[in-house]
Amino acid sequence: MRDEGNRRIYILSPAYCLRGWKLLPFGITQALGTNTEFVDKETYALMLDCDGETLIDYDALSEKQKAWYDFWEEQNVIQRCTEKKHLLPYQEYKAYDCRYKSSISWSITGKCNYSCRHCFMSAPHALTGEPSYEQLMTMLDSFERCGIRGIGLTGGEPLIRPDFWQLVDEIRKRDMFITTIYSNGKLVDDRFIEELEKRDLHPVVQLSFDGVGHHDWMRGVKGAEQIAVVAFRRCQKHGIRTSASMAMCRESAPSIRETVKLLASVGCPSLKINNASPQGEWKNEPEHYLTDAEANQIYLDYIPYFFEDGAPLSLVLEGLFHYNTEEKVEQGMYEKWIPEANFADAPMCAVVRRSMYVSPEGNVLPCMSLVATPIEKEFPNLLNQPLEEILDDPSHYMSVINFRIQDFMNHNPECKECEYREACCGGCRATALITSPDDYLARDMKACEYFRGGWKKKKEDVLRAIGREDLIVKRTPVKYTENGK
Repeated sequence: MRDEGNRRIYILSPAYCLRGWKLLPFGITQALGTNTEFVDKETYALMLDCDGETLIDYDALSEKQKAWYDFWEEQNVIQRCTEKKHLLPYQEYKAYDCRYKSSISWSITGKCNYSCRHCFMSAPHALTGEPSYEQLMTMLDSFERCGIRGIGLTGGEPLIRPDFWQLVDEIRKRDMFITTIYSNGKLVDDRFIEELEKRDLHPVVQLSFDGVGHHDWMRGVKGAEQIAVVAFRRCQKHGIRTSASMAMCRESAPSIRETVKLLASVGCPSLKINNASPQGEWKNEPEHYLTDAEANQIYLDYIPYFFEDGAPLSLVLEGLFHYNTEEKVEQGMYEKWIPEANFADAPMCAVVRRSMYVSPEGNVLPCMSLVATPIEKEFPNLLNQPLEEILDDPSHYMSVINFRIQDFMNHNPECKECEYREACCGGCRATALITSPDDYLARDMKACEYFRGGWKKKKEDVLRAIGREDLIVKRTPVKYTENGK
């Protein structure tokens, strides 16, 4: 059917489908991805007319309505039809009777084939256990019912499960996507590559790498460093995206420059470095820890070398510095700059409102950092309670992720008067729990050190000294708008 005058028929592109959740009922979701864009009811009515059948009088539309259709067509979200068509079954609107979550980090085992000195969940001793396959299916069914699309598989070491690939196939059957596989690299072998290729899977494989010359010692396995390097090269050869994480301690700190160069040479595009924390296995060995100030100085000393070496990969230096090679910007992780007038609306952590973590025991937590902390057991368990109920008020889980910055300020009166309150906004909950493991609203002492210790200014001075003033984060406060109800 041809356009009559300027009457048009649009149909939703096969790359998209229509989804909705409680409080966020108007979503346009990537059919082969995890992202959902939410719009208002009036705008969604325009999208619902893109059904391949409705004749739209384009000239009778308002300028705002025309702009939406033009934008969607330009972005290939919709396509113009010359004859009537029908939406494919998976594209039709589906509503989920729960709050929205886009992704989940899922520990499918608490066991590991390494004996890492710094493991915060004590995987060498399997303290968090290992769920049965039947329990995994119970969890997976609940993810499906709630419309969760992105899954990161972690552990322990997830690849040690003999039913790993069986689980992967079950995930794929449920219209979900494995976004990331976290591993130490021991089992990232030729069979692993073959199984990915056989299924046409393209997750990011994040491998641990704790410093050139120190990785074996940190991981408790002779040859672990070479195993990881081979795994990176194997992924590079087969076009599999990778990333790396490094737990820095006093012994490994001098290896940062060499480590970055090595990882870049084996095709790893990003590295996140964190200062090892007094948790789990290392709790009673303080001689290995660096103070926040010591770690920040090590990071500052390295930044000039990073750019001297050509900024060979995207780099996160635990809150102090975050350089993205694609956008070529420094993202100032501790600098939120939310106006005080918006504290009552702005959540403490926007990330945990769209994602969540599930432990090997089935505990539903805001993030993985709460595993093995005193407050973990306060959270609900999806093997005992439907996930739909957990993701609804007034569950303990929802009460925690609903905390606003104002709640934090009321809990920490001294922060109300801090000159950095609009920049810091309470910092990160994960790092706050390191020093106050039973208080979700505790102060983030790393953020305090960053601002009150003068590290923000010191970083800016370093960037000026090397001619990179363009990377200094400018204060750009934006009115907070809620999009994760």
